[in-house]
Amino acid sequence: MTKQKFIFDLDGTLLTCNYKELEDDFFKSIFKEESDRFIPYIAKLLDEYENTHKRYTDSDLSLFLKRKTNLEFTEQIIRDWVTLMENISDNIEDGVVDVLEHLKSKDYNLEVLTNWYGNSQEARLKNAGIYDYFDNIHTGDIVLKPHKEAYLKAVGDTDIERCVLIGDNLYKDYIAPRMYGLDSIFYDKKEKEGKQLVKIRHLSELKDRY
Repeated sequence: MTKQKFIFDLDGTLLTCNYKELEDDFFKSIFKEESDRFIPYIAKLLDEYENTHKRYTDSDLSLFLKRKTNLEFTEQIIRDWVTLMENISDNIEDGVVDVLEHLKSKDYNLEVLTNWYGNSQEARLKNAGIYDYFDNIHTGDIVLKPHKEAYLKAVGDTDIERCVLIGDNLYKDYIAPRMYGLDSIFYDKKEKEGKQLVKIRHLSELKDRY
């Protein structure tokens, strides 16, 4: 069926950045030598949270991280962390602007489905100059991938068969949406996965397909 809506992941798909240095300095300033109980495990802990919670809230995330690390994660620390991410220095993935221009010129609907707080992710898209390409931004403080509700929220009133999700996370952006009937394309820029997947190595390949 002809596609009408393209749903893009954000981190690692539209934008990339080096979180580590900024986050390391931030958490070391708060937790000092105890920060080693958290910093090496940030990605793993957030992934666990996203798999077990339907959305990000300051209270739930602070309680979760307190329980996992035995560090005094306050809700204010979470809010400061989110604010920190609003001003991070991003790189736009190769081909993003050309692809968005191409899809917009064909009157496709473009949306973002991303697993972090809305204020942060919207600010980053604006700073990168690509915010206005998108009709809607669906963020993790509303609903989180890989839960079914996240994909259905992005699909909205559009026939699910006329939607496709593009992202670089094998499970959350490729496998999980397909479990719920949403077509997906794996952005495999490092060619890590097998040829049996529906995938692209460069975003520019979308221009040839659509």
